[in-house]
Formats: sequence, structure tokens, C-alpha cells
Amino acid sequence: MLTGEHRRSLDDKGRLSLPAAFRSVLAEGAYVAIYKGCLGIWTAGEARGALERLEAAVRAGETPGDELRRFSASLEPVSVDAQGRLSLPATKRELVGMGKQVVLLGVFSRGEVWDEAAWDSLQDDLGDVDVDRWL
Repeated sequence: MLTGEHRRSLDDKGRLSLPAAFRSVLAEGAYVAIYKGCLGIWTAGEARGALERLEAAVRAGETPGDELRRFSASLEPVSVDAQGRLSLPATKRELVGMGKQVVLLGVFSRGEVWDEAAWDSLQDDLGDVDVDRWL
């Protein structure tokens, strides 16, 4: 399970230092893809599950095949290095406008890496969120 908000600086090679909890979850490898204005990070199992659900939706006529094609093509395998860092692909960082200052979020079954300014702006736009009904 991935949780929390972690502010980080990418190094000159685009590597992200992961919190210990993320390292253990992603130790077996991960996939990065462009996801709703940020970079999503999934374990191999979660990525496979997402692709299988998308493929089933395409077969059932619930969504066009372009969604599966786009998501599958965007997924790129990454691994955690010995220092607990994850290399974020430069092309994907550029496509989402990611600078050096980022925010890593744990969103239960995935991680999200946001450009810090974009994340702060999104938070300002959303205002308060009430989760009492789910607790």
C-alpha cells in the first residue's frame, strides 16, 4: 500500500529518492506512465491488472481500443536502484512539464509524481476534501 505526500528534488539524472515504504513495495520492479497530468507508478502486478481491465473493457465495447493502446504504449519499466532511487524517463517528465521539485503521492495502489507547482495549484483549486463518509 502506498500512502503519504513526499516532497522531493529530482537529481540531475531525473532520479527520485523513494521513501522506505515505497522502496519495499516497488522492489520487484515497477512501471511508469503518463497519468492525468502527472507520472503514475505501478507495480508490475498492478500495471498488468490495469491492462487486463482495459482489454476486457475494449472487448466488451465499453471503451475504444485507443485507450488500451495509449496506456500500454506509455508504460515503461523502471527499477529501484541500490540507493532507493527510481529513474523517471526524461521524455515523460517533459510531456507533463515536470521540473526538478516534485511531490510523490501514495494513492493506495499507485504512486503519482507531480511537478510541485502543479500539485500545489491543484490543491488550491480543490479546497477542503471531506472523507468522513468513508471512515
